[in-house]
Amino acid sequence: MSETRCPNCGKHTSGNFCGNCGTSLKARHCTQCGAEFTSRARFCTQCGANAAGGETAGSAPSAKGGGARAAATRDGGAPGGDPNIGWWAAGGLLVLLITVVAWPVLRPDQVAPVPNTPAAAPQGPGAIDLASMTPRQAADRLYDRVMMAASVGDSATANQFLPMAIQAYDGARPLDSDGLFHLSSLQRTAGDLEAATATAAEGLAEDDSHLLLLSAAAQAATEAGDAEAARGHYQRVLDLYDAEMASGNPDYQVHDRMMGTVRSDALSYLGGGGA
Repeated sequence: MSETRCPNCGKHTSGNFCGNCGTSLKARHCTQCGAEFTSRARFCTQCGANAAGGETAGSAPSAKGGGARAAATRDGGAPGGDPNIGWWAAGGLLVLLITVVAWPVLRPDQVAPVPNTPAAAPQGPGAIDLASMTPRQAADRLYDRVMMAASVGDSATANQFLPMAIQAYDGARPLDSDGLFHLSSLQRTAGDLEAATATAAEGLAEDDSHLLLLSAAAQAATEAGDAEAARGHYQRVLDLYDAEMASGNPDYQVHDRMMGTVRSDALSYLGGGGA
């Protein structure tokens, strides 16, 4: 095998990488026009593209110029860098995406056992197309993921997805009563009781009989130490419960397993139903 001089450290070496500093000895190519870069080039001399940007930094090659870009990615990009770091980053992002998208759509009151096998990419006619999801659907999926994790004591996962879920609902506004209930619950889970109270109040201003919003407001008030507000919200839950449950509100049907808990929490707080 012929030897060459490393463009980075100047040592004589052979093969695909420098034996002294690890610099790739294979040519890199521009992600825009396909022109070959010199070993230390920061910008393409043909089109001016950034040599460190785009798909040469570790993302998958596109159809145009795919062969050259894939080769540049495999060779590690910048001199002296780890040739596998781009693939590790891409793999981590893929696992995170699959975790959110492929997770079963469950409300926190419809908890299923946590699977012991790694998540697999959705396939077949029932597969979820992320591009087809509306902002609200994406927010609801994140809510399900956070609340399910919290319900089984997986605080690490809940904390990981909480900021994304809250941001997703803020980006999906205007929200209906159920969406505001979700957002208030997420904010309370994150410990932002002021925001949780304000969100529940926003929903109750539109529908002051909504049992889930009343429960969310009561829980936020309880955790904030506002006993008077908590009593008021829980009393309204008990006063309105039968009529509301008979109303056929679809929000209660979605959270059907939670509705009994809403009433029992009110009874427990008020001492068996007393004011």
